[in-house]
Amino acid sequence: MHKPAFQIEVSDISDEDLLQSRLLVEVNPNAFTYVLLNQRNMSPLVVKYFQLEYSKEHPLADVLREVLESDPLLKRSVKETLLVYNFPESSLVPESLFTTDANREIIDTLHGNLQKGLILTEKIPWWEIFNVYRISPDLHHLLQQTFSAGKYWHYYSLMLKSYKMFDSTDPEDCIKVIFYADKMVVLVVRKEKVQLMQTFLYHDAKDVAYHLLNCCHRLGLNQEEVKLLVGGLIDSQSTLSTELHKYFLRIRFEEIDESIKVTDELKELPLHYFSSILKMAVCA
Repeated sequence: MHKPAFQIEVSDISDEDLLQSRLLVEVNPNAFTYVLLNQRNMSPLVVKYFQLEYSKEHPLADVLREVLESDPLLKRSVKETLLVYNFPESSLVPESLFTTDANREIIDTLHGNLQKGLILTEKIPWWEIFNVYRISPDLHHLLQQTFSAGKYWHYYSLMLKSYKMFDSTDPEDCIKVIFYADKMVVLVVRKEKVQLMQTFLYHDAKDVAYHLLNCCHRLGLNQEEVKLLVGGLIDSQSTLSTELHKYFLRIRFEEIDESIKVTDELKELPLHYFSSILKMAVCA
């Protein structure tokens, strides 16, 4: 039985509640997260985060199948299901340069060709950009079986869409970072244009500082002036947070948007832990 690393769940979720709710499922190489958002009153009913440990003998698709089968809530009917792949084998292609014939070549060139995965593409709303990405066929087949009516997105695409909807209220240069236990997803927007969307692995706070400072150096950003928007699994009183404050003067922890009801259950954990994925559930 797989138990979530953390969870928030309201009591007595009715069938009526579920039929008014959007389920957003995020899968990445080391974690599985899902949120259930009641769209009638914009109230999160469930937020769950599972850490996934897999091996060659026990691959990711098998581990994820065990998690899916052990959670009874995922077997109940909902209004809509969105499946989000958060894997780094992705490339953002300007619409003017996009052609389906080059998709596999782009991914193989940038990320290697040892993995013969499934190539998917999507146009990112509100940006003149296509996302080309590769995922495991076994994983995709599992999610298709489990959520037959699900719609698919890549995490980078929804992160860009939610940034445009919630975070781009002014034309300031911005670095948005979503932290996981051993990696961070970084979006850099300069002069209202996407400069970078990338996943970085890290071992400690100094790794994080190095990657972000290197982004500033290579993309012509002033670390003292750029806005650093931070979310995900980072403690505001942690060594990591202290390290970031050494170099960046304008750090802001991501907040729950006012359109989303902050319930008593949500207040049990820091809101920036899941603010990003809740925004995605709203705008997807």
